[in-house]
Amino acid sequence: MSRLEIFSTVSQNFINFAGGNPGAIKMLFELQNAVEDKTAIYLITLDKMELYEDKLYMLWNDCCNRDISKVIKILDYYEKGIINQIDIDERVKNVGYGKSFDDLIQDKKERKEE
Repeated sequence: MSRLEIFSTVSQNFINFAGGNPGAIKMLFELQNAVEDKTAIYLITLDKMELYEDKLYMLWNDCCNRDISKVIKILDYYEKGIINQIDIDERVKNVGYGKSFDDLIQDKKERKEE
């Protein structure tokens, strides 16, 4: 179920997405600092991925080693169709901790270039 509220402030949407998880809030603020004017676009992507609360934190902390540029790459690849929802589910949602996307990003990138 969508948590993005089009007519809410960015701060309110951050609260909706993070659901009280301090790591998720930290990740969202880092994302905003890194992309500034594209924050809303990335919130839409996170909403499509259905990543909220602890799953946001897992994406940033476990899957990307707190590297916001990796998070951005995953979001961009998702929008381009290089990474799909099954990849997100297997690496973030259906595990007790997030699994790295490094190998998947490299594998998908190599296949796309062929």
